[in-house]
Amino acid sequence: MKTVVIRKGFKFRLEPNEAQRKMLTRFVGHARFVWNKALDLNLWRLKNGYPIMRYAELCHWLTIWKQSDEYGFLKESPSQVLQQKLKDLDGAFRDAFDKNQPLKRLPSARKKGKHDSIRFPEPKQIKLEQKNNRIFLPKLGWMHYRNSREV
Repeated sequence: MKTVVIRKGFKFRLEPNEAQRKMLTRFVGHARFVWNKALDLNLWRLKNGYPIMRYAELCHWLTIWKQSDEYGFLKESPSQVLQQKLKDLDGAFRDAFDKNQPLKRLPSARKKGKHDSIRFPEPKQIKLEQKNNRIFLPKLGWMHYRNSREV
């Protein structure tokens, strides 16, 4: 008998309070910073003849950045959000060098206001109260939502 795995995703329209809104904005900024920092690092490596760093190596660098004085602000964001951006960047580099991709190009830097998004990939850390239309997100707490839909 064949086992079928069904993966589901949900989209929510969040209704954060002012403090949560500010934290979400910071998380998005931190994710954009990590994308751009890792992108610059890999573009420098390409320019100088070194192989690009993949997700696992970039995660190691993320840990170092979070422990540094200069980039310690990254500790404010959930690590899964920042790691997800590194996975996205790794996928973008894979696509750029994939011979089967018709529109091959290197990833570009992210700018504020464009591609502003984050994902919480770990379902164990997210709690959902459908009765009260509330969702719990790490480092943000409980917030109300509306119009959830399956994707």
